[in-house]
Amino acid sequence: MVNLRPDEACTELLKPVRALLERALVLLPDAPPLEVRTGGVRGFWRLEDDVVVLSSDLSGPGTSHPDDVTRGGAVPPLDRWRRAAGSVLEAASLRELVRRTGVEPVEDWRWLGAAIHAADAVAPELSLALPDLETALRTGSPGSFPRAGVAVMRAWQAEGSDPIRQVRYLLEGGVVSAAEWARLGAWVLGPSGLLSTLPVPVDRVGDADIPCDLPAWSWQPLRVPPHPRGGFVAVEGDGQVAEPWAVADGELRTLASAASTPVRLVPEPGAPVGEWEVASAEGFGQVMGARGVRFVLASDGGLQIVLADAFVGPLAAIAMAEQVGTSGVCQGRWSVAGPRRLRFHGLTTSSLTLHGRQRDRFLVPARGFGLGEWIEALGEETWAWQGGPADRLVLRGRMMGGDVDVRLKRPSLD
Repeated sequence: MVNLRPDEACTELLKPVRALLERALVLLPDAPPLEVRTGGVRGFWRLEDDVVVLSSDLSGPGTSHPDDVTRGGAVPPLDRWRRAAGSVLEAASLRELVRRTGVEPVEDWRWLGAAIHAADAVAPELSLALPDLETALRTGSPGSFPRAGVAVMRAWQAEGSDPIRQVRYLLEGGVVSAAEWARLGAWVLGPSGLLSTLPVPVDRVGDADIPCDLPAWSWQPLRVPPHPRGGFVAVEGDGQVAEPWAVADGELRTLASAASTPVRLVPEPGAPVGEWEVASAEGFGQVMGARGVRFVLASDGGLQIVLADAFVGPLAAIAMAEQVGTSGVCQGRWSVAGPRRLRFHGLTTSSLTLHGRQRDRFLVPARGFGLGEWIEALGEETWAWQGGPADRLVLRGRMMGGDVDVRLKRPSLD
């Protein structure tokens, strides 16, 4: 247990909660006596070795500390006697964490979150964590509001982990990955997580659109308006977006997170934009060669398929490829159909011509022949893509009733 040595002012302040405080202190590990006095501190308390300095504002004349009064929100402010008792318990818990880790404390979400969690565990009747849990929901930012770190402790606890053990791991050199931080945030801000455990309805941090910036150790719900092309939410920094793909014409609602660094969220097209040449294809049980077919995907969703003496067909048709080609420009659009999935729209083939390559210099409309039908079939299904934005890209989908892979490469500079 922790023995208290309050000065005269603190003895009077703690008198209404002294019995409760003594019962709670018994549950903490044995430690040297903890002296308690009042003084000018930022916030509610400060720990100086074995001395906890309580804010002089807890001595009155108001019934609550000014920080509790101005915090606002749905959770009523703690009265100054409960806040004083809670501050002693938090300081005692912090001192024990310092003793176990041998690390000097700083004011961040790990230290304060763990201290509040421990104090709340030994004196649940004080509801010490409730105001800080509301802060976590209303701001989504334990990094900016360190006392909101108690929500991270609750999230670990909900997963079956020991929060104090997790914090010790971090203080001794461990890390929280971006994936873990995102998972914790999903519980804190999700409807079936922290919100469902509170005794009063609490508003969570409002939605944001992109582009936007997130401070380190924060979570941000996103609400991206519909876009005819769709797109992708890119993360610059140590963070994640739970669902970064915005399907065309659909609103995107998801959760973004920033772990150890600030993060910037920026919109990207959601496709491997630029110019791509068809190198080969495979489908219907055959490997097909390709010549003269170029895809041009614009960042605004525009699409051109440029054919220049083009041919796509099985290797057995090499002789035909020497005799004929197809030329012209097909206009259309592309859009995001899901994670790394595209849909092609409105492809027109009326400009295509089929022509001879050697002595027979005929020229006829290509509609109804080979590549014209192949291009129109691109719009029948969605296409998964792999690769890009480097020099290789594979489109996988179905056309004319069969599975097809189309392999593309960046055009050479020659």
